[in-house]
Amino acid sequence: MLLVWRIVQLKSDAEPWWFLDGWEKDIVDEWHFSSKDEAFNFYSDKMTDKQTKYEYVRVKRGTQVAFWNKEEFFFCDDCDEDLQVYHGFILFHLDAPFTKETMNAEEQSFFEKIFTHKNEA
Repeated sequence: MLLVWRIVQLKSDAEPWWFLDGWEKDIVDEWHFSSKDEAFNFYSDKMTDKQTKYEYVRVKRGTQVAFWNKEEFFFCDDCDEDLQVYHGFILFHLDAPFTKETMNAEEQSFFEKIFTHKNEA
């Protein structure tokens, strides 16, 4: 069975769409799927759940998402300051981020409906 869809969850001081050097070390969980329907349904359920747990959400490119609460920080020794913690999610198809630019209209509509209430700070 070919697993062509992947969802990764990250925890970092950077939002997931930056793909900074070494971003893979921030992966805290990942899920693999062979079908688009399985991946989309799991993604939708996960996003709905996270929207109830975090005060803020920001979505880029349709499926790259950062959740956070203002009071969740960690101290950065190198920069000598507190940095915001982001809980990020990225949907991949064939090892590339699945973005609005590669979606058809039906897929775009599916993802837009997930994030009906976006509270961006």
